[in-house]
Amino acid sequence: MRNTVALLVVFALCAGTANANWFDDFDSYATGSQVVGQGGWEEWGPGCGALTSDVQALSVPNSVDVLGATDLVHQYEGYTEGQWIYTAWTYVPNDFAGESYFILLNTFGATNNWSIQVRFDSALNVIESEFETAQLPLITDEWVELRTEIDLDADWMEFYYGGVLLSAKSWTEGVSGGGALNIGAVDLFANGATSIYYDNMSLVPEPASLGLVVLGVLAALRRR
Repeated sequence: MRNTVALLVVFALCAGTANANWFDDFDSYATGSQVVGQGGWEEWGPGCGALTSDVQALSVPNSVDVLGATDLVHQYEGYTEGQWIYTAWTYVPNDFAGESYFILLNTFGATNNWSIQVRFDSALNVIESEFETAQLPLITDEWVELRTEIDLDADWMEFYYGGVLLSAKSWTEGVSGGGALNIGAVDLFANGATSIYYDNMSLVPEPASLGLVVLGVLAALRRR
């Protein structure tokens, strides 16, 4: 009976964690459709939306094409503790021109605070974390993973570009100071640049932390 109870508790934990997961591959939206108003996406201001595209796609048929006036936002709620991984896959064409931004905010709305602001720079041919002016060579014409490992309990984050560490710093240390232990929003900001494509974006628990929670519950139940 105890084993059955333990399994039920573990399954409940996993189900609860799954409910906290977020994922968008843009494939359920019509190709060429406006992303704003679908899947929780919104625009920072009027006229700042983005269209789905099948020109490039990590998972077919669609990605989202971030270019020109695009300033695309997705807000999140309930991410105030624990360890999380934010992933976005990007495709930068070889003829990319301009400066485009990937941004994660710990606070969004009446007050905004940026935890990470990464710039794709065609003139310098680099990707740069602007808070530390840390740079890596820009990778073009292939899909590259942007991976942010966020530890809200320790107030720490690490950002990886194509598996290489680009930034490591306090999560609450941002542009305006006084940030929150919270994952508030993502902002895909084209800043007038040509197309960068995003696909298979996700926010999920860090696997090791989930495993420790499950093991802890099982150990506690066995001691009863």
